[in-house]
Amino acid sequence: MNAMEQSGLKRKLGLFDAVMVISGDMIGVGIFVTTGFIAATVPSPGGVLLIWLLGGLLALAGALSCAELSASLPLAGGDYIYIREAYGKLMGFLSGWSSFLVTFSGSIAAIAVGFSSFMSYFFPILGSDNVFFSAAIIGHSIKVSIGTVFSIVTVLILSGIHYAGVRQGVLLQNILTTLKIGSLLGIILLGVLVGKGSTEHFVPFFDLSKVTDLSVFGAAFIPVIFAYAGWNAVIYLAGEVKQPERNLPRALVRANLLVILLYLAINVVYIYGVPVTEMKGALRVSEVATTALLGYQTSAWITAIITVSIFGALNVVIMLGPRIYYAMAQDGVFFRGLARVHPTFGTPSNAIVLQALWSCILVLTGTFDALFTYVSVIISLFSALTVGSVIVLRFKRPDLKRPYKLWGYPFVPLFFVLVSLWIAWGSLVSKPWESFGGVIIVGLGIPAYFFWQKRGLKG
Repeated sequence: MNAMEQSGLKRKLGLFDAVMVISGDMIGVGIFVTTGFIAATVPSPGGVLLIWLLGGLLALAGALSCAELSASLPLAGGDYIYIREAYGKLMGFLSGWSSFLVTFSGSIAAIAVGFSSFMSYFFPILGSDNVFFSAAIIGHSIKVSIGTVFSIVTVLILSGIHYAGVRQGVLLQNILTTLKIGSLLGIILLGVLVGKGSTEHFVPFFDLSKVTDLSVFGAAFIPVIFAYAGWNAVIYLAGEVKQPERNLPRALVRANLLVILLYLAINVVYIYGVPVTEMKGALRVSEVATTALLGYQTSAWITAIITVSIFGALNVVIMLGPRIYYAMAQDGVFFRGLARVHPTFGTPSNAIVLQALWSCILVLTGTFDALFTYVSVIISLFSALTVGSVIVLRFKRPDLKRPYKLWGYPFVPLFFVLVSLWIAWGSLVSKPWESFGGVIIVGLGIPAYFFWQKRGLKG
């Protein structure tokens, strides 16, 4: 079945749900740890805020582009659907292939391990040092700790919740995202109302004399881009959003604007609490700033906020990925059973199970870090292809109904595409062999595609 004729998934999610999904995916650990790195490379208040603003504008450019795409093609699967329609089935498959092997499953593994690591602050037994089993398999050392088991159990529990219904998973996400936003607002309000900061920290606002090489802006920009990751989260659930032509564009724009404003405001509070020169290289700048503002050690509650943020991001990623594999299976280019929608729960149940199993294997073997290193270039390229689909489909499918037309076309998508290609080029130059490994991983999808397509034709 062509995914243009999807059936089975029900539209149960409203505008508020969609906004919470995007915001919850975007607000992760990045906002709490990235500013110290930026301050080390762009050491002025204006420079730090400018980098955060530019990162937000890039995310917004992607969101605006996906607003047109998702309103025109309101189907489960997100970028797999857009790339397939713009560049053909093979390119769409390779996008979904890399999503399953690395992008989503690897993200789940990495976030789950990170969640366990932060939980070990409160429960030291979850620390990675508590190894109870180790072995070498095909030359790869595997170490299993109590934290490893906790990470796997967390993935399985959240996968079980999403297996049991999209409403249950989204309800949990609404609660977690509300806690995230509330925590950021709490830091902002406490910092402004009772914080012992100083406006002198903003003078001079820009100090370009400390920037000797424009390349430092690029070095500072990349981690901010990752802090805004998740700006398109709801497109994967497009087949389950009510009134998608109306709600998807609104959710994408509103969620991104909300997060941009929160990120800028929280960074203003950071600088109000600590001069930029003193936050250089601070890994947990949020803790440094709030401790200075409030006059007491804040490590416990900052760690708690970060832990909730990580848990919320994990919940979202587990929810989204299976919709890609479901759409691929409906197209006949992935395991047929993944197209199954549970008769009672109305979820892509088999796809959820497969993703959970593969993610747990990645947690157990610890191979997700290496996989991400290999495919960082590929991820940037597929992001460029996704947003570039807006331009391609304007020519290829002029007849396509477009309930929402992208504002700023073609400059908005071109801005995103060019920056994504620049990031990909930077990764390629700095890590050529790892990038070649990523090409091999994605290239293995070519014979896999023809294998599944042949099986689909026979079926």
